[in-house]
Amino acid sequence: MNRRLILTTFAFLIPLCAFAQKSAPKFGKVSKAEVEMSSYEKEPEAEALYIYDKKDVFYLNDFSFSYDVYVRIKIFSKEALDLGNVEIPYMSYGDSSESIKGLDANTYNMVDGAVVKTPMSKKNVFTDKVSDHLSVVKFSLPEVREGSVIEYKYTLNTRYFSRLGRFDIQHEYPVQHSLIDINLPEFIGYMINSHGLLSFDINQEYSDNIFRLGRTSYAVKRIYTHNDDVPSIREEPMVWCLDDFKMGFELEVSSIVLPEAQIFESYATDWASVNESLRKSELGRQQNARNPLANEVSEIKQKDIPETDKMREVLTLVRNRIKFDGRVDLMPNPPSKVVKDGIGSMADINNVLALALRDCGFRTDIILLNPRTSGRLSFFPSLNNIDTFIVCAYDSENNPYYMDATDRGSDLNVLDPNLLVDKARVYREVGQGGWVDLSHPAKNTDRLVLNAEFDGEGNIVGHLGRILTNQEAYSFNKQYNKADSEEDFIERESKVYKMELDSCTFAGLGTTKVIESAEFVMPAESYGDHIYIAPMLVEVMDENPFAEQGRKLPVEYSIISNTAVQFSMTLPEGYELEEAPQSCRIFACGGDVQFTFLSDCKYGKLMTRFLLTVNRVIFSAEEYADLSQLYAKAYELSNSRIVLKKSEDKCND
Repeated sequence: MNRRLILTTFAFLIPLCAFAQKSAPKFGKVSKAEVEMSSYEKEPEAEALYIYDKKDVFYLNDFSFSYDVYVRIKIFSKEALDLGNVEIPYMSYGDSSESIKGLDANTYNMVDGAVVKTPMSKKNVFTDKVSDHLSVVKFSLPEVREGSVIEYKYTLNTRYFSRLGRFDIQHEYPVQHSLIDINLPEFIGYMINSHGLLSFDINQEYSDNIFRLGRTSYAVKRIYTHNDDVPSIREEPMVWCLDDFKMGFELEVSSIVLPEAQIFESYATDWASVNESLRKSELGRQQNARNPLANEVSEIKQKDIPETDKMREVLTLVRNRIKFDGRVDLMPNPPSKVVKDGIGSMADINNVLALALRDCGFRTDIILLNPRTSGRLSFFPSLNNIDTFIVCAYDSENNPYYMDATDRGSDLNVLDPNLLVDKARVYREVGQGGWVDLSHPAKNTDRLVLNAEFDGEGNIVGHLGRILTNQEAYSFNKQYNKADSEEDFIERESKVYKMELDSCTFAGLGTTKVIESAEFVMPAESYGDHIYIAPMLVEVMDENPFAEQGRKLPVEYSIISNTAVQFSMTLPEGYELEEAPQSCRIFACGGDVQFTFLSDCKYGKLMTRFLLTVNRVIFSAEEYADLSQLYAKAYELSNSRIVLKKSEDKCND
C-alpha cells in the first residue's frame, strides 16, 4: 500500500464518532458486591474471575487503529496474584511504531467493611526494549491480595492491520462478561475466522454512525460478539499450544477501496495471493540468490553415492558452516552474508539449505509452518500468521525428504517434534502449493529384546538389545548428548531399566538407527518357594498418562510410535509357571491405538511380548475414554507379576 498517499488523503478526514456500547462498565466504579464476592457460582473452584474483558477497535483519521482494552478481575486465591503483574507488548520500530496511551489501573479491597480504592502510581510502570522491533510496557498493581478486585485500561494505537488479528474470548480463568466491538468504515474489507472448541455468534451490522471523507460519507460496519459466563480453559497434559483451543476469532483486513482517492488496495485473501506476496518479499528474493556454498556442493554432486547420502551431506555442510542463533523467523538475509558471518536465524539457515540442495540437482520446496508450541497454521490465508519454514527435497522418484538445518540432531524426515505439525503449507513461486502433514514423515520404532536366565545365585542375568529408528533414535541421541559422559549415560540407563548393565555398547549414535547392546544382572524377587517377575522383566510403563476421569482438550502425542518389548527366559531348574497375565489385544480410537500382550510358556521357556502402536498424533476429547481404558489395561498388565513356583518334586526334596 502507498502509505504516504493514504496519510495525505486522511488529513481531510474528521474524527470517527464514539459508539455507545451495551453493558459498558465504568472504569473506577467497582461495586461492593464485586469486592465482597468469595467465589464464582459457575466455577466455584476458580482462583480468579474476569468480571469484564472488554476490547473496542476503531478506525481513526490518521490511517491507524485505536485498540481500547479494559479488564476487571476478581482475585479469589493467592494462586492468581500474578494477574496483578501485566505486560503489554508493542511494536517499536521507525515511523511505524505503535504507542500505548491512557494506561490507568486500580486495586479495590474491603477494609473495615468499606471498599478502599488504591490507584496505581506511575512509578509502577516500566518499559523494556526487547529487540529492535519490540518493546514491552510492564506494570504491577498495588495492594493485590486474596479478595482484591483489580482493573486496568489502556489504548494501543497501531498502523498494523495484523494487530487486529486475534481476539481471544476464553482465558485460563472464567469470564463473566466478554465484550468485543470492532467498528470499521465500509471501505475496509475484512474476513473473519472463528477458532476454539466452543461455538459463539459473531454479529455484523451497520451502525447509525458515519465516517466522512471530504464530501463523501461512508457507513460504519460494526462487528461484535458479547458473551457471558465463558468457562475457563486450562492446560492439560499432552497439549502443545493452549491457544489452538481457545474460543475466539481472527479478523483479517482484506482490502481498502476508496475511489475518491484512487485507492484500490487488495491484500492476501487466498493462498495464491499469499504465495505472490512471498514471491515479492525478502524470502522470494533470497530464494533466487546465488548459492554461497557452490564449490563444496559441486564436489558433493559429483560423488557416486545414493541421492539420500548427497542430501545428507548437503544438510551436514550447511549446519556445520552456520550456527543457529535461536531466532525463528520467516524472512532470510542475503545468503552470502549469512555464510560469511557463520551465524543466522532459522530462515537464514534453511534458505541456504534450499539453495544448496537445488545446486546439488534436487527439486526443492519451502514448507511454511508454525512450531507446535506457537499454535497451528490457520487455514485462514495470512502472511502474518506464518512463523518460519523448513525445506523439502525430492529424489528422482519424487519421494519427499523434509529437513531443518538449524538442528544438529535432525536428519532426513527426522525433525524436532516441535516441527512435526499436522498442517504445513507448501510455498511455490508458481501455483497454489498445498497442505502437507508432517506428523509422520518417517516410520518410528523402538524395539527392546531381553533374553534371560537364572545364574543359581539368586540373580537374573542375560542380554539386552534395543533398536531405535528415526524419531525414537532422535530422542535417544538427545538424551545421550545431554549426559556428561558415556559412563553417566549408562548409569542413567541402568536406573531406567532397574538393572546393572555391563559391556554396554552403542552403534549408530547420531544417526536415524541406534543400536544399544548390554549384558545385565538383576536380583530375583523371591519369597519362599515362589519367584516373582515383571511380565517384561523391565518396567514398560511407569504411569498411566490418562488416569484422570475426564478431559476437555484433545490429546496431542509428540510422535507416531511403535513400541515393542520381547522377553524370553529359561525357567530355573525345579520351577514351573504358576501364574501369568493372560494374552490380550485391545483396539481404541478406530484402531489407531493398539495394545497387544502375548504370553506363553513351553518346554521350560517363558516368552512374553508387549506391543503398543499409536498411528496418529491427535485424538479428540471424545476419544479420551477409549485411550484411558486401553492405557489402564496396559499399565495394570505391565505392573503385574508372573509367578514361578517350585515344583512339588523339588518341594518334597
